[in-house]
Amino acid sequence: MNRSPISSTSEKETLSLLWGCELNQERPAWTFKPQKVGRQDCVLLLSTISLGEKAKEEVNVVEILPSASQDDKRRKPLTLASLRASVLPMVVLGLEFLPPVTFQLRAGSGPVFLCGQEHYNRSWEEVEEEEEDLEEEEDDDDDDEDIDMFLEETPVKQVKRLVPQKQTGAAKEKKMEKKEEAVRHHRKGSPAGKPKKPGR
Repeated sequence: MNRSPISSTSEKETLSLLWGCELNQERPAWTFKPQKVGRQDCVLLLSTISLGEKAKEEVNVVEILPSASQDDKRRKPLTLASLRASVLPMVVLGLEFLPPVTFQLRAGSGPVFLCGQEHYNRSWEEVEEEEEDLEEEEDDDDDDEDIDMFLEETPVKQVKRLVPQKQTGAAKEKKMEKKEEAVRHHRKGSPAGKPKKPGR
């Protein structure tokens, strides 16, 4: 699906998505429902109804069915187009429908193609929130790459550290001091922190 903003006002932006369906003997009805969840301000703009190249020389009648609510039980289906390959293979419309809307091939075997656009009105606050979310995701990705590069370039040095032990008596304290002094003396003797091997 292609996304393209088609118009904007000071408070809202309209997002337009291509829409289409095929009616035939196997699937004579199609119900349009918005693709975007949570957006109630969707409108379907029906542009064309046309016969497919394999359509037989017969009348194909496309109608719109009323919604299933109790108020619409009295309403009957409304014919949108009556097409025949040799006489009228296509009609151009400019009708707007609020979803959900059901199209039906009442007569004929089709295929009949319905084409149009879905329009979603978004407030500028929603647009700005989406842009901020995208920017944050990109920043997080950049930070992760920087950290990875820093870790790759920085060599890791391992340092031995004495683990502190519980001091219980004067004898143990002296032992610990001697160990620490030996470690310091050992480090001073070797610049790399490793003992020198004799004969080299």
